[in-house]
Amino acid sequence: MRFEAYVAMRYLRGKRKNRFVSLITIISVAGVSVGVMALIVVMGVMTGFDEELTASIMGNNAHLTIEDAFHDPIDNPDAVIAALMEEYPDILAASPIIQIKSVLRRGQTSGQAYEAAFVIGIDPERETKVTQLEENLTKERGRTMGAGNLPGKNEIVLGWALAQNIGVYIGDQVAVITPTDSVSPFGRVSSQAKWLTVSGISQAQMQDFDSVYAYITLETAQQIIKRDGVDAIHCIIKDPMRADVLANQIAGDYGFLTSTWYDSNVFFFEALKQEKVAMFIILMFIILVAAFNITSTLIMVVMEKKRDIGILRTLGVSSRAIIQLFMLEGLYIGLSGTMIGVVCGTLLAYNLNPVAEVIAWFLGIDLFNAVIYHFDHIPVSVVPRDIIGITVCSVILTFVSTLYPAWSASRLDPVDALRYE
Repeated sequence: MRFEAYVAMRYLRGKRKNRFVSLITIISVAGVSVGVMALIVVMGVMTGFDEELTASIMGNNAHLTIEDAFHDPIDNPDAVIAALMEEYPDILAASPIIQIKSVLRRGQTSGQAYEAAFVIGIDPERETKVTQLEENLTKERGRTMGAGNLPGKNEIVLGWALAQNIGVYIGDQVAVITPTDSVSPFGRVSSQAKWLTVSGISQAQMQDFDSVYAYITLETAQQIIKRDGVDAIHCIIKDPMRADVLANQIAGDYGFLTSTWYDSNVFFFEALKQEKVAMFIILMFIILVAAFNITSTLIMVVMEKKRDIGILRTLGVSSRAIIQLFMLEGLYIGLSGTMIGVVCGTLLAYNLNPVAEVIAWFLGIDLFNAVIYHFDHIPVSVVPRDIIGITVCSVILTFVSTLYPAWSASRLDPVDALRYE
């Protein structure tokens, strides 16, 4: 062991007759540990929420949406789907859709209520392979409102918030009113209400979907808009993270207008990233406070070891060695706290749900309401990249906190240190 490292280890234990400095050292280690542990747990929870929300968005949105470049109807969707799936093996499934901007009205028997909505015409059999609409009609994964079946002829599935706003449930009648008129052989005809039976309540666990979207069959949608063809084709692909690459290829080869699941939620994902960065910076102040503790601890050590420093300098130890000695002592404190924090934080993150249940039972409160957060558990994802980043930042802050005490010790005049000895 090098001389500086050996002396630094000895100084950490303090004098036998005075354990105050050793106690301050332990508190400094604990401060770094708590800061690192808090960062790992919070970053794990935020990453878990990010992944769960991303999965939910990708489950309710198609990975890739294909439209005509001039927004005209696609008259032969089956042929287009067959050609795309043959040429691009990354496409696992595809389904045609019709999008209708409409107003929904509750049946006259229980009073009238109106609500604007996007009514999506789907092929139920193919849509279940592209989105998780069928799962949204169940009470799986923390859902509490999902119920019913996929739409059939003259039936409609409503988002649960949309159904609540209108005041309907399964079996009730809903009128779909489109804002545009249609053209008939007898001239222009005003749009008429199409009465449909509610067959299911969907809980997508996303407010935008649950409060705005409704689903009907393609045939019913074509009856409402009185034209053939579809508006777009939804696709699911092997690697959703490469959806933009495939979208550019299809747009270049076929001239279609393409969009990905990320394009439709870009602001949401950017907000998540910024929130995670902001939380990281805020919690880093915990480690910064612990770093100040290390600085104060080393200053106290320098004051206590003034006589020892004077003796070492008299024996020929250089100022550089003194600097290294106290920097190593501070790094020992920081590294010890960081490693303890990494281990404890990782263990707590992986066991956060049982710990939360114990705390909730002890306090008699619900710490994580599934109705509010739409998850039946606290999502946690401990990513090695986050742990490495936290560890590096903690060590850097610890290193910086040692600079002034080490420099102060190296500037100590041995004559002044031994004057009264």
